[in-house]
Amino acid sequence: MSGKIKVLHVVGKMHPGGIETLLMNVYRHTDREKYEFHFAVQTEEKAFYDDEIESLGGKILRQPHPQRGLSRFRRELESNIRENGPYAAIHSHIFGFSGYVLKIAKGLGIPVRISHSHTVHRDAKQPLLRRIYRAYMQRLILKNATHLLGCSRLACESLFGKNCWGDKRVMVFPNAIALDPYESLPMDRSALRANLGILNPNAPVFAHIGRFQEMKNHSFLIDRFAEFSMTCPEARLILIGDGPERGRIEEQVRRLGLTKQVEFLGQRKDIPELLGAVDGFVLPSLIEGLGIVVIEAQAAGVPCLVSEAVPEEADLELGLVHKLRLDDHPNRWVQGLGLLAATPQPAWTMRRMALEKSGFNMVSSVRRLEHLYEG
Repeated sequence: MSGKIKVLHVVGKMHPGGIETLLMNVYRHTDREKYEFHFAVQTEEKAFYDDEIESLGGKILRQPHPQRGLSRFRRELESNIRENGPYAAIHSHIFGFSGYVLKIAKGLGIPVRISHSHTVHRDAKQPLLRRIYRAYMQRLILKNATHLLGCSRLACESLFGKNCWGDKRVMVFPNAIALDPYESLPMDRSALRANLGILNPNAPVFAHIGRFQEMKNHSFLIDRFAEFSMTCPEARLILIGDGPERGRIEEQVRRLGLTKQVEFLGQRKDIPELLGAVDGFVLPSLIEGLGIVVIEAQAAGVPCLVSEAVPEEADLELGLVHKLRLDDHPNRWVQGLGLLAATPQPAWTMRRMALEKSGFNMVSSVRRLEHLYEG
């Protein structure tokens, strides 16, 4: 027995993404003399953050993916909980399926059971069976959770129902970030740009951070950047992340003759430094729960061009977020790219105040979570 308060986080796998990056920042700032985090993952594949989790004193617990059989998943999860607990809290980050997980956790007597919504799902285009599944899992969540968290109001409503605000268990929990790396960024971006091989001080550099999947809308971004580069051939675009759509986007870049202007950087840990090197951040997502990368970009003082899918909560009101509709004329997006580099950078003191005011300071957020975990 370690004597520590154990918390079990349920995730798909600990590869870099909005959820996983948030959890790693939380763990790094948690009092690890008092708390121990375990991560229940649904994969045998070793993930990007696994080694760091273990170096921080945490554990990776593996279950088979639910698609390989619910009874097998349940059996393995129950076994892991019994062998590695007791847990003071279980914190599930897997959207609707959290209902099934929290039902198991309640049956095993875990006192604090948190369902956390990190995204927004839209029912309109979903098949009937999928909608029935969503409704059933929502009922399980509402029956078995002790706390209902969402990264934005829309994320809460998407998982817990549009009328969830009468439930005292529901709370908006902003996806906070660590502030120190952004405070230390130099005002002169030339050295950071040189690390990326960008030596032309007049070349506009844009960035996108996100998993290569349909909802991130990379194809739209590449098309708009291609149009922008016709009038500004020295422009550069860096794409940070990985995922199933990466190969298709790489082919699109080749087809449009942009291989010298678009760089695929893969999964990276040096996000503050990468953001510190660019003139603008672009997020034309189809769906976003919050868009934590927009918060990170504003922390770095980088202006953002985003779609209407990004919730209002992501705008720190620093004059850095410019929003367009995806069905706006393409020229508006091209013009928006051109305006990013001309947007003035607010001083760090202003950025820090805005982050604190909006609840995006990781230190404060971790204290809130620790309070929940202790019941």
